[in-house]
Amino acid sequence: MEQQEQSDNILEQEPLEEESSAVLQISRWVKLITSVGFAIGTFIVVVMLTSGAQILRQLAAALPIKTDGIYGALVTGFFMLFFITALILYYLYKAAHLLTQGVKERNSVVLAQGFHFLKKFFIATAILSLVQLLINLTNLLSSI
Repeated sequence: MEQQEQSDNILEQEPLEEESSAVLQISRWVKLITSVGFAIGTFIVVVMLTSGAQILRQLAAALPIKTDGIYGALVTGFFMLFFITALILYYLYKAAHLLTQGVKERNSVVLAQGFHFLKKFFIATAILSLVQLLINLTNLLSSI
């Protein structure tokens, strides 16, 4: 009876080769996505350091609303968006690292932490998607 209870707990079982292989493949894809994301982020930082002020001034001039603080609001908005995106990419990177480490060490606690960071990534992505959907609906309804 006691042995049957132990075998029911999935975290205490030895992972199968197929499951380990699948988690490692997920981890590789997540690492690829984070590498591309960090590369794009680095490119954006370099562009903003070299000509960011000019780009944001042109954007502020092109907006239909002309107010005095619009340039500062654009800069603040850019930095907020950039750091939120960097945080989301960090969650994804941390998940990939912990998933790989958990499979290689056969440590279910580390593996669970990796899935926890992956869950945080999906929650943050869902929140950003919901905000974008609300913005799009607002724009759609205001144009009618």
